[in-house]
Amino acid sequence: MGNNIFQKTYAHLKRRNKKMLINSSGSTPNEKQEKIRSGQSYLYQTNGMESEVMEIVFYKKVSGSALNQALLETLKRYPYLNTKLVELDGDFYIVQNEMSITARRTQKLAKLGHISCGYHLIDITYFDKTVYVSWHHALCDGKGIKPFIESLVYYYCKFKYRSKASAENIRLSDSKLLDGETTEPNLNGYDYDTNKDTVQISRDAYAIPENIIEEHEVDYRYEIDIPANEFMKVCKENHATPVILISLLTSAGIATLYPDFDKPINANIAVDIREALDLPNTFKNCVRSMPLPFDRTFLTMSLQEQAEKQRALLNAQRDRDNCRKQANASLGLYEKLDSLPDYKEKQKVMGFFNGILLNTYIISYLGQIVLNENAQYVDKMYFYNSGVAGLGITMLCCGNKFCLNFKQSFLSDKYVKAFCDELKRLGINYSASPAIPFITPKDSLLNRN
Repeated sequence: MGNNIFQKTYAHLKRRNKKMLINSSGSTPNEKQEKIRSGQSYLYQTNGMESEVMEIVFYKKVSGSALNQALLETLKRYPYLNTKLVELDGDFYIVQNEMSITARRTQKLAKLGHISCGYHLIDITYFDKTVYVSWHHALCDGKGIKPFIESLVYYYCKFKYRSKASAENIRLSDSKLLDGETTEPNLNGYDYDTNKDTVQISRDAYAIPENIIEEHEVDYRYEIDIPANEFMKVCKENHATPVILISLLTSAGIATLYPDFDKPINANIAVDIREALDLPNTFKNCVRSMPLPFDRTFLTMSLQEQAEKQRALLNAQRDRDNCRKQANASLGLYEKLDSLPDYKEKQKVMGFFNGILLNTYIISYLGQIVLNENAQYVDKMYFYNSGVAGLGITMLCCGNKFCLNFKQSFLSDKYVKAFCDELKRLGINYSASPAIPFITPKDSLLNRN
């Protein structure tokens, strides 16, 4: 009897404390009751969500003191990264974190949301020449973390090398938040032209044999570096953007491996839709997957014809009205989740999405990392996460090179080799690593017994 009263009292006090935290702050100290919506799909994984990781590889060994000095200065500009999540009735709210973030020298990545990293949703570690920035996808996407990384590198080079590099297009510690920087994209609906026909592209695409959901201990990645000047020359000659050229070369490589492919080979492009939603500055998740099918007609087309067709198709999907219509379609799911009473019920609904596979593969392009004159100190950068089925490609431009990761749930290098053969055919140089086994740890936001 007494024990039962104690448990009820403890539960009551714990719930009251959660409500107090939720009502006291949010992404910034002045915000409150800030429920995670755009990143909700990453919060209901049965065993937690794997970290996203950005590797920043310098030419020289990392100085821990300079890095921590840079981190302290950088975090002044990004209050929404010095945060933690509070769960109440199955919903997650972002609140300010009273614990500081410290960069630690280790090769082991922390479980985000765990006491070992102060319950934070980002973590900074370093070893030898590499800095690792881990972040939780429920907090933000790649575009959301990119400005923080650019500021961190800027200040690190300032303190480590006494760099006088330009700060153009880099957010400094004393600059104010941009308009809408902490705005949640999925709170309300968006107006759009209901009379306009929107493009419909089938997701029914060719499945590579490895694109299956199954338990696996380790993922593998292959790093590919491409000279930016050579790559961009081919892009310009063929009216292609970087992500479209990568998708065409990857799809062509898959077509050579499976010459009898009977469905289009789909490159599912992660597209930033912030501009379409009039939220160009939000740090929160604001991405849509848009397929670019490569069917058998492409085999008879020139590279320029292929690129022009794919550009037109991607532009049609990125149409403002189309993006806003798709954003509205997501609101029904969030409203359904709001109506459910607890975590288990919400997890049942979100569990449906865990079994969805996108054929044939996925590409995420982060764009050009702003380094300015500090590019002389940075060798390369990559971003990746484990736990994804099949084949995915992440890419960015760092200084004078494009840095790609083929991240896979399987070991075989056949897709990497097929892609590199396409680069050779176009006379583009490259360097490719052997397979790198890796694991990014799952979060510890909840006590999952």
